Amino acid sequence: MEERITATEAKLRFGQVMRRAAEKDVIVVSRGRPTVAILSYEEYRELQNLRERLRREKALERLERLAVEVRQRNSDLSESEAEELSDRFTRDTIEEMISRGKVRYRGEE
Repeated sequence: MEERITATEAKLRFGQVMRRAAEKDVIVVSRGRPTVAILSYEEYRELQNLRERLRREKALERLERLAVEVRQRNSDLSESEAEELSDRFTRDTIEEMISRGKVRYRGEE
């Protein structure tokens, strides 16, 4: 359930709006158009978690498409040659991510 209020009302009664937003979403309307949604912190965290899950799903889909493309391009390699390239690529990628601070290596903790 949601409640719509004007931007002026939100400005004048922000404390009250915050309390209401803890119970239901509040849509702030400016010049007749919805511009901002105020929602509880729990709802915000849930939205952030959903966004992160979606981002990861899209990344996995891209990786899966890339894997198919790589297999097609390298169909002339033997299985051991392909595995060796894969291991080297994986090591290089992990080392780069560690150096950029994107992941932490367990030995660093």
